Amino acid sequence: MAYIALYRAYRPQKFSDVVGQEHIIKTLQHAIEMNKVAHAYLFCGPRGTGKTTLAKIMAKAMNCINGPIKEPCCECEICKGIAKGTISDVIEIDAASNNGADDIRALRDTVKFLPAQGKYKVYIIDEVHMLSNAAFNALLKTLEEPPKHVIFILATTEPYKLPNTILSRCQRFDFQSISLENLNKRLHIVTNEENIKISEDALNQIAQSAEGGMRDALSLLDQCVSYSTNEEISLDDVLAVSGNISYYRIIDILNACISDNQTEAIVLLDKTLKEGKEAPRIANDIILFLRDVLLFKNNAIIEEKLMFTNQSFINLCNLLNKNLIYSWLNILNDSLNQMKFSTQKRAFLELAIIKMNDNKLNENANLLDRIESLENTIVLLTKNKGMNNNSNNISINNHNNSKSQYQINLPTDDAINKLKNTPKSEPTKEIEVNVNNISTNNIENLDYITIRDVEKILYDASKAKKERLNEIFKEIGEKYINIFVVQLLCRGHIVAATSNSFIVTMQDQSFCNRVMQYENYIKFKEIFSEYDYPLDDYICLPEAIWNRIALDYKMKYTVSNPKPVLENISIGVLKRKIPSNIGNDPIVSSVKELFSEENLKIVEE
Repeated sequence: MAYIALYRAYRPQKFSDVVGQEHIIKTLQHAIEMNKVAHAYLFCGPRGTGKTTLAKIMAKAMNCINGPIKEPCCECEICKGIAKGTISDVIEIDAASNNGADDIRALRDTVKFLPAQGKYKVYIIDEVHMLSNAAFNALLKTLEEPPKHVIFILATTEPYKLPNTILSRCQRFDFQSISLENLNKRLHIVTNEENIKISEDALNQIAQSAEGGMRDALSLLDQCVSYSTNEEISLDDVLAVSGNISYYRIIDILNACISDNQTEAIVLLDKTLKEGKEAPRIANDIILFLRDVLLFKNNAIIEEKLMFTNQSFINLCNLLNKNLIYSWLNILNDSLNQMKFSTQKRAFLELAIIKMNDNKLNENANLLDRIESLENTIVLLTKNKGMNNNSNNISINNHNNSKSQYQINLPTDDAINKLKNTPKSEPTKEIEVNVNNISTNNIENLDYITIRDVEKILYDASKAKKERLNEIFKEIGEKYINIFVVQLLCRGHIVAATSNSFIVTMQDQSFCNRVMQYENYIKFKEIFSEYDYPLDDYICLPEAIWNRIALDYKMKYTVSNPKPVLENISIGVLKRKIPSNIGNDPIVSSVKELFSEENLKIVEE
């Protein structure tokens, strides 16, 4: 007998065998028990989460010789026939290859016939989003009022592609990605049944690589069994098959970046690429690893992972600060986006690693982190009612020996209220702050778009100007087809426009930051002038942020209040800045922004 793949051999045959999706199983079983089974269901969700499997189990439960029943017996001829695919009353249709109107008309002609063996005819239409518009229209009436002996179960991974007329005629069930814990449990059962020896690390890696899909997990396990020549499947075997990279390798690469050792980082990257790993996959794995580092540092662990107990991982987390991680994430995200439009994917990844090795960038990130810590400490001290009033000086020491010393008077109450929006605190005291010897490299003063900036454009926007700007966008997109940043802007969605400014939304925040760069503004200003549009300003927003702003605006807008004050939400997109040097001493420049200049004096040690 031919070999049966693991995902087929271990496909659930009863509701109780299904991993996860408890909310769907419970609803379907109650519907069967109460005799309230609908005529049409829509199963939607990620691949490999059990949509088709549950559809077949539902068909068994309705047609079982003891049914309709909450749990099919799987022993009668009908249950066995459905499992084997030999029962003519359960019709499974692949909409990807049968997507025409004629296919649906043929289906519609067979609906009127009574079931031959069971009690119900069950039509399972897989990948239903692939049907053409004509096919959907041909299905509408039958789907809305099928004969009593017919049940439709539509399955799709992309429900947003279905017409509303189809969605409104079905009971919709959203399948969830299977949790890491459930994947691990199921894999343990399968490996025990098949007498497969596999290490715990390898099993965890399979579960993580599956990304919530049980079918993917079992298929990957099948591949690993075929690949491994050892008695036990190891982590290296799984990594070789899946294309992922070990977190040990990622730790080594990031340690090299912290040490400003570009040579070692590039050598490690080259070794990884020679092992057959794809550049986008490497970048994505490092991004996910940094995400885990942030969760670990914030004690916000969503799921336990073996690496969280590894000492090398813990040591790396102690070395990394949040601002540096954010900088690295931006670099990798930009690199990943650029890979989508280039054939030189390796080059972009190597450039990203070199940027991450940039000593100036790392020092600036560390400096920003320390200034933020300094600012928070001083504000806390001013609010602390338990401070010793007899003490005129307070020392704040860093972990390392200081080589320079700054003596700072606390800012005035008005300054603190303005900066931190806190109540007035005690009279100012003199604070002596010891800091490490810090490089005199310039730092970038980050400034983000605020809701007030959005309001300026939104209040003067009109529908006519938006329509005119849409026409300009189309013309510019067709003319400047070879300029990436122009295409990036033109693929955005204009949500508000005035005679000289506009707001455009994009899916990715990194795209927004890129389009907002000053050099791109100069380029756009010149291009838009060709179309008699005197561009003064524009704002790029992530779609999710704009949806919140638009909802808030609609709720607050009235005829008597045409310019409502909107909720002050965090937007996270950098403002456009004219390049300029900030100053020679980054500490002095940064502290001057936090404290009035007259309260600052430098004391040499």
